[in-house]
Amino acid sequence: MADVDLPSRLFADCEEPAGDRVNQYFKLHTIKTVLKALQPEELDLIRPCFGKLLDVYSKPVFSGKLAHFLLTRQLNVVKRHEIWVVFAGKPFRFSLREFGLVTGLNCNPIPPIDRSLTKCPPGVIPYWFTLFGGEENFTGEMLLAKLRRPKALTSELRVKYACLFLVDGLLGRRSYHMKIPRSHAELIRDLDTFLAYPWGRYSFDMTMRCIKSRSLSQLAQSTVAVQGFIHALVLTFVEAVPAVVSAVGDCTDPESGDEDVFPVISLNLDTVWLLDGKGKVEVLSIIPSDDAVAGLEDCSWSDEVSDPAVDLMLRQIADGVQFRRDMFQGGVRGSDVQVDPPPRVTTNGKRKTRSKTSQCTASKAESSRAKKSKARSGGRTRCPPPEPTTSILESVSALIRDGLREGQSDVYATVCVEMKAMELRLERCLKENVCAAVSAALSARVVDNVLGDLAYGYEQHRSQPSPSLHPTHNHPNANKTAVHAQPLVDGTSNGDGMGEELTVPPANVSRPEGDSSVGTTEASSRTRVSDEDTGCQVDTAGDVASPVQGGAEHGIAPMSEKFQKLMVTLTPTMKFSFGEGLVLKDSQLLSIPTVIPPDTPQVMDACVSVLRDSLFQNTDPDTDPRADLLPCKFYGTLASVHGKFKKCKCKSSFEFEESFLADVSSRFKLTGRSWLSHVDSLLAPFNIDKNRWVGVLVHLPSHTLTVFDPTAAVRRGTRLKPELDFICQMFPYLVRKVGDNELTKNFPLHPLTFDRNTHVAQASDVANSGMLSLLFLEAHATGGLDKVYLVTERDMRQRAEQLVVEMYEHCFGDLGAA
Repeated sequence: MADVDLPSRLFADCEEPAGDRVNQYFKLHTIKTVLKALQPEELDLIRPCFGKLLDVYSKPVFSGKLAHFLLTRQLNVVKRHEIWVVFAGKPFRFSLREFGLVTGLNCNPIPPIDRSLTKCPPGVIPYWFTLFGGEENFTGEMLLAKLRRPKALTSELRVKYACLFLVDGLLGRRSYHMKIPRSHAELIRDLDTFLAYPWGRYSFDMTMRCIKSRSLSQLAQSTVAVQGFIHALVLTFVEAVPAVVSAVGDCTDPESGDEDVFPVISLNLDTVWLLDGKGKVEVLSIIPSDDAVAGLEDCSWSDEVSDPAVDLMLRQIADGVQFRRDMFQGGVRGSDVQVDPPPRVTTNGKRKTRSKTSQCTASKAESSRAKKSKARSGGRTRCPPPEPTTSILESVSALIRDGLREGQSDVYATVCVEMKAMELRLERCLKENVCAAVSAALSARVVDNVLGDLAYGYEQHRSQPSPSLHPTHNHPNANKTAVHAQPLVDGTSNGDGMGEELTVPPANVSRPEGDSSVGTTEASSRTRVSDEDTGCQVDTAGDVASPVQGGAEHGIAPMSEKFQKLMVTLTPTMKFSFGEGLVLKDSQLLSIPTVIPPDTPQVMDACVSVLRDSLFQNTDPDTDPRADLLPCKFYGTLASVHGKFKKCKCKSSFEFEESFLADVSSRFKLTGRSWLSHVDSLLAPFNIDKNRWVGVLVHLPSHTLTVFDPTAAVRRGTRLKPELDFICQMFPYLVRKVGDNELTKNFPLHPLTFDRNTHVAQASDVANSGMLSLLFLEAHATGGLDKVYLVTERDMRQRAEQLVVEMYEHCFGDLGAA
């Protein structure tokens, strides 16, 4: 025990980094909204749990600069659930006990809770729908918006919204857009159980884990983010240093004219820095409390570790030892910690780029940090070490012991910190990698490459005769083999078989419904065909039937005969021109039944062009649909000039591009159909986030914009509206500009009303959103909204194959005569 010494510092005395602030995710002033929203009897209901938190305005407000100041003056302790901070040379503790004292929250151990309280049992409607309806995700900001309109809520909902906001919007917030956990929504079904939960321990554990995970390089940065309720550390500091009361500034009311006065108590930080430089400042190392405090009966942790240095410090505190600044040695110099400077954002035209910080800028930053550090320390300079009074041997021995002791403590603390940081990085990287892998698998490039290889394989294997496949009559390559890959049979891609083997299911083996695995037949029913030129190997069956046979009885959409013939007819050298510069390759054409790539809008525009011709040229004049299909590039042109439109003060004088207006006018002359006179509905596909498609309907008579969203679970309507707001704002002015009749010239100029229809069929795979959106537009043009609701994903494949055949015949004539 004689070798035990007081804990060392993380940063050397007077050498701490001069950071700017701690970034927190909560906002204390939002408590005012809770106080205004609840009635007095409702406040009395939640005060036993959140009473002291609601009275936080009687304490100083949060200061990010002060929190950073305290975090950089930590002692190097190996305790997992507490930190010690040195102020004016004297330590004070921040642990679960102090957190409970300053917040008044229940900090007892978390009791075992019945799973049925946090997870909805089978057969019971989740309480989430009672609280938030059909919203898939709900954030603290959305709760705050609800509480700002308390009269529209029942008393029960007001109380429960307030409790959820205090927990997930204030105490346990992990990000600016944190979503309310569904387990909390289910737990608040029983309000008494929710209020009795130890939310103090829940919030403190999150806060302390985040503090412990911050490395020295992170603390040396100008800003550092901390999750949870870091304001409790500032409140503990105010309680531990009574002299801070002299640093309190004047009470001000930031919102003059308010009925309720909520004064803001700020701290004069310059006074705090001066107090830190003084040696005779009273610091309560452990803030006192009454013997019995509700919610603090048990503040222990089952996984806490012992620290002899902390135990020594506690004994000295109990003995009344007067701590001095020179009693806490060690630590690194803040200026010696390597910190990557933040990249500078420069504007290069319309594009923002990040440039590296020059050496001159870095030296200026270091000089600024040194000045701040000197100002905070009150001009103090490090005292020279005292002259040795013992023998050289004893001095060397003492230095070695100190070094070993500090090294052991540093290694343990560093390992704990780095392990936690690694865990957080791995978790974040895992989520990012999974999302990236899914996006890459659904991207058009993967499909295009596979189909391109398959098309090349078709050309090579046509020289192999196979009597089991139907011959193609009137074609130069009649009676030759056509190998059909699984992705073209049932619309699903088999990534495991890319570049290895292509298999055709034998006729005598049936597949269960929904089974997309082809090539699981027995080896005895296959024969292997080898191509000497390409080196590829293809598994075929001794008796292979056409893919169109036996498919419907198992619920698998069979390929039409024309589409099968098209697959044999296509060659890699074919190009398909649809006018207006739209040219597709054979692989792009074949990929349409599987996916319409969001990053290649020319494929979608080609589909729209052919669909529009087949839809309106063959329409009975007596059943005029009064609708028109527009390409996706139509709204892309509007989006490109939206920035200029917003800056234009007089919107009615805004000039659209002449070529764009000429295209619209020529469309009127070519078809003899103008807006409002002959056309009421304008239908067009739209690309969202470059990864999915939606259908957009502009109904001119009702002045509305409706979105048919086949992937409604991806994004809420409130977040989708800003993506299409430029159409709502600009389209009325466009109608007037291209108007060729009285109706368009008098079209109202107020923005279109936005509406999102999520009752349409939903895609099981985001890759199907393109074709489903096209089917929604086609159905609305021919039968209105009722027909849109009849569109299903089951019919998508058959209509997609038919559209591909129509696109081929649009360019090369009747496929039957090929």
